[in-house]
Amino acid sequence: MKKIAIAAALAVTSLVASAQVTVSGKISQWVDSTSTGGDKVTAMPLEPTSNIGLTAREDLGNGLSARAVVETSLRGNTVDGSNNTQLGDRQATVGLANRLGSIDLGRNVHSQFVAISSNDPFNTLYGSVAGDVHNLRGLRFSNGTFVSVSPIPGMTATYDRSNNAPGQADATAASVSGRLAMINATAAVYESGAEKSTVVGANTKFGNTTVSYVHSDNQSLIVGETKKGDLVGVAHKIGAYTAKASYGRTNTEVKAYNLGVDYALSKRTEVGVAYRNVNLAGTSQDIKQIGAGLTLRF
Repeated sequence: MKKIAIAAALAVTSLVASAQVTVSGKISQWVDSTSTGGDKVTAMPLEPTSNIGLTAREDLGNGLSARAVVETSLRGNTVDGSNNTQLGDRQATVGLANRLGSIDLGRNVHSQFVAISSNDPFNTLYGSVAGDVHNLRGLRFSNGTFVSVSPIPGMTATYDRSNNAPGQADATAASVSGRLAMINATAAVYESGAEKSTVVGANTKFGNTTVSYVHSDNQSLIVGETKKGDLVGVAHKIGAYTAKASYGRTNTEVKAYNLGVDYALSKRTEVGVAYRNVNLAGTSQDIKQIGAGLTLRF
């Protein structure tokens, strides 16, 4: 991963003289109280989506552009020797793009995770129960190839492949997404050896209300063991407020729900509260979590 981050950083640097370069990011912090199996802890937990990113893009002519991204998690509030900031741990890619699609090399989120996140009202951020209901398959591929094509307006197909270490099965993910009438639909697959996932999701909007649903089938390394999950969610916007909730369950007896409200102080800054409840008594998945946070995007 370090080699990928260094390569992408060098690509960004080489493009600086002639390319459009932007800096962006997000700082988010939550004050949290979590009860796991009856043990309660109040803290400011690690917020893994806080990040800073550097993006470079160069116009090569004839509709073709070169691009590079280095996006790094910020873990300054929990420096303990094991969770320190690592350059390019979220994304470190370099690639080419035109109006028909793109190809990028490096480290990035994979298509199966995106299919789940895009149909979760919490976007798999703080308070989300998507990871309790579905197998997120590690979120990201390293040493990966990421291909995206848009053969017709309104439809996108993707294919991702991760070249893993010797002795480990390579991982692949693919998806097809598009809009049909009022519905945005996505289908995605993941495979790494005996581990396989299939995801089907959809969302639609009625005025200021968005309703979403996502189903997953997940085969494990144990032959014949399959976890199936269903998650339905809703988000409703009223002025600067966005209220959201979701409910999910699996065939392995996990039941989970959450509630949340965000208030936009501006286009870039918001405060939020969220409650998450995962009900599987007597296990580490017996969770009650409540928190309040502040997020600034730049």
